[in-house]
Amino acid sequence: MGVVEYLYGPGVEETLDFVVRQVVQSPEKRVLMVLGSCQVRYQGRARSFLDWGERILIVKEDGTSIIHQPSGREPVNWQPHGARATYLLQDRLFTVHVVHRKNRERMAVSFKKIEMVFAARMDDRARVQIVGMERDIVDKIMENPELIEPGLRITQREKKTRSGLIDLFGYDRHHVPVVIEVKRSQATISAAQQLRMYVTDLKRGNDKARIRGILCTPRIPEMVCRLLDDYGLEYREFGWQHQLFDDQQTSLEDY
Repeated sequence: MGVVEYLYGPGVEETLDFVVRQVVQSPEKRVLMVLGSCQVRYQGRARSFLDWGERILIVKEDGTSIIHQPSGREPVNWQPHGARATYLLQDRLFTVHVVHRKNRERMAVSFKKIEMVFAARMDDRARVQIVGMERDIVDKIMENPELIEPGLRITQREKKTRSGLIDLFGYDRHHVPVVIEVKRSQATISAAQQLRMYVTDLKRGNDKARIRGILCTPRIPEMVCRLLDDYGLEYREFGWQHQLFDDQQTSLEDY
C-alpha cells in the first residue's frame, strides 16, 4: 500500500482541506473513506432521503461511491464506476456530491460530525477466481426447479426472443409463464433491464398478458431490488456454494 494519510476527529473545514490536498490535488488516484454522522439524498430513477446516522462513505479511484451503515452486507446507497465526486462546505456541513451523468443519477452526502477521514493509494492487481459458470446454476435449476419455488416447471432452455436467449422458460403452479434470467455474480442494473426486455418481448401484441420474470443471482443489491420492484419483476438470491483452495498451500505429500 502507498502512503496512507488520515485524521481523527477533524472539523468540517479541516476535512475539506485534507480531501482537497490528499485526493483532489493528488497526482495519483486515491481511495477516500469518511466515517461520521451524515445525511444522504439521492435523485435518479426515484428519490430517497436518509436522515442523520453514523455511516461510512467510501469513494474509490474509479468514482464508485458506497455508503455503509453499521450493519448489513449491502450498501444503503451507492453510485457505480464512472461517477464523479466534488467536495465543498455547504450550510456548515462537509458535503460530497456524487454525480453519474450517464445514468442521470446524483447523490449528496452531508457530514455534520466526522470521526475519521482516510486517504490511501491502493495497489490490487489480483483477479477473482470464479468457480462455477452460469450454465452450472442453470443446470441445477433444471434438475430441481423447486429450488426457485414450489410447483415451478421448466419447459425450455435458451428460448429465443428479439432481445436474446432466455436462460430458462417455464410455468408456475398456476400455469403462469415464467422467464428466469441467471447471473453467476452480483446482480446489476443491466441484468434487471435485460430481464425486463425478455418479458416485454413475450408480451408483444398483448400488453395485458401475465408473464412473470425472475432474476436469479448469488447477490442482489438493494438498488437493483428496488428497480426490479418498479418493473414488476421478481428476484431470488441463488447460486453455487463453493470453496476455493489455495493451489500453493503445502500438504503432507510435499514432504
